[in-house]
Amino acid sequence: MVDHPTLPEFGPKPDQLRPDQVCELVEPLLFREQHKLGHNVKFDLLSTAKYYDNAIPPGPYDDTIIVRHTLAEDLGNYKLKDLVCDWFHIPLKQRPKFYPNIGKAGIDNFGLDEVARYLAKDVRYCWMMFQTFYPLLAMRGVLDTYDFEMSVTYPSVMKMEHAGFPVDISEMDGVRKDLEEEQSAIEQEAWSEVGGVKFELSLPNAKRWVLFGEVGKRWDDRKERNVPIVKQAFGTHSGSGKGKFPLKHFDLRVLSTTDTGLPQVTQTVLEHYADRGVRIAQLFLDWSEVEKLRGTFIEGLSGFLHHGKDGLPTLHTGFKIHGTVTGRLSSAEPNLQQLPRGQRKSASIRKLFVAGYGHALIVADYDQIELRCLAYAANEPAMIEIFRQHRDIHAEATAVAMLIDLSQVTSDLRQLGKTLNFATGYGAGPERIAAVAGVSKKRGQQFLDRYYREFSALEPWKRELLAEARSRCDMTDLNRYPPYVEIPISKRRRRLPDLMPLLAENRGALMRAERQAVNAYVQGFAANITKLAMRQLHEELADYPAQLLAQVHDEIVVRVEKDAEGEVTELMKRVMSGVQDTNGRPILGEIPLVVSAATGPSWAEAKK
Repeated sequence: MVDHPTLPEFGPKPDQLRPDQVCELVEPLLFREQHKLGHNVKFDLLSTAKYYDNAIPPGPYDDTIIVRHTLAEDLGNYKLKDLVCDWFHIPLKQRPKFYPNIGKAGIDNFGLDEVARYLAKDVRYCWMMFQTFYPLLAMRGVLDTYDFEMSVTYPSVMKMEHAGFPVDISEMDGVRKDLEEEQSAIEQEAWSEVGGVKFELSLPNAKRWVLFGEVGKRWDDRKERNVPIVKQAFGTHSGSGKGKFPLKHFDLRVLSTTDTGLPQVTQTVLEHYADRGVRIAQLFLDWSEVEKLRGTFIEGLSGFLHHGKDGLPTLHTGFKIHGTVTGRLSSAEPNLQQLPRGQRKSASIRKLFVAGYGHALIVADYDQIELRCLAYAANEPAMIEIFRQHRDIHAEATAVAMLIDLSQVTSDLRQLGKTLNFATGYGAGPERIAAVAGVSKKRGQQFLDRYYREFSALEPWKRELLAEARSRCDMTDLNRYPPYVEIPISKRRRRLPDLMPLLAENRGALMRAERQAVNAYVQGFAANITKLAMRQLHEELADYPAQLLAQVHDEIVVRVEKDAEGEVTELMKRVMSGVQDTNGRPILGEIPLVVSAATGPSWAEAKK
């Protein structure tokens, strides 16, 4: 007879350790000056800092998000799980089992063994990704790009996130009213455009009928009062019957249709028509923008707020190096880049962002930095002289295009010059110029022709930039090594396969890639100058009771104690206007960097 061993009996699973207990155990390891690797490591560092009296574990750091973004700037999704699953070619259906996201479901709902395996995957795959992709940085000639982006992120951007932006929620009702009034004004103008017919600007079917006169099911049975706006603007062309609409004026690569064959009313479609002078398309875009702002900064803002100092909650938005293809900083939760500029009522959202008791906000921004970068890159003598003499580049462009004296350029006409100036970087064509000036397309083309004759170095520079980008590709492996633009300072690459006629789907894709190449160079150049300024400001502000809070568009926002307000304002202007290259020379040569700076108790006040 064989004796069977007694099977062990297990009690209930033990409780997990509290985060503060774990942090106490790992503190000696975290606070060594030892290499720390993570995927978006600044998030992990800031998440643990709250357990150490807001002290951030020291570096050096490496970040696999920035590694992957440096090697491929247009992946779109840089989440660790998705990158790993794409890397290992895991089918979509198998991904939840291969790499489950138990963090999203709540760690406390799982046993220690499941949590341990989940964390082990995060650590293992991050390490594997770093070991595999980091060596490629040097092999592909972009290690300097990675080092530059890391030097900006750690510590400048990380500390900016850590500081948080004080928010005054007592202003919420006033801002809500401003947004509602702006939306109401847009609605009134939109209804006027269609002969007084009222409709919901949020409904795609309503917008579709207004723009295209959709046949089939109508959003409103008052057909005779509702003349399709696009037919008014472009005339009636051939095409009738269900799912058909005027096509002659369409760019079919942009204006795709739904599964039903009906025209779409996406943002891309609306922008297409807005650029061609269809006013109601612009109104639809404006209304949607305000609605998005209302949802984010009024209805959704409380979800982003944390307990802060001085009795005010703080907003710790996430700033991302990997959020754009050009190198501009982006932000999320919430996206501060959405905040409008100018005098629109929606700009009042900035009233919510305040300095707090005993402090002031300094808002410093660059004056026409992208145009200055363009003039420098193209070595355009007429533009350079305008900037050297601190003349108004937009007014001068208008005078050139319209063959009028500078004294005749009104504020409305100046908008034409502004559009012309940005046409080079953003690809505005004669339709857009004509819409802004209120003239025919032929006349708009004349304005463009005169502009390029006056600033004659721009077009040759663009041709040279594109030729150089195409020369960098590997014709034997265009998919892995497509043409690319190299952006100054960081040497970041903007890879654009469609720059090669052989790879481009059609002429429209080729032209779009050419515009993107010029835009990436100019916008990326300007973004890198701003990053250099941020990096230096972070170092110099350490000697003052001041802290970087945000970088949005061309602005840098700093919170400072009132006693140091004047001194720090001058410091910001000096640093931002004095950015130098690696040889200690002005970054744009003889073109001055002009910085405007103002202070106030709120972001709105400092922007006046």
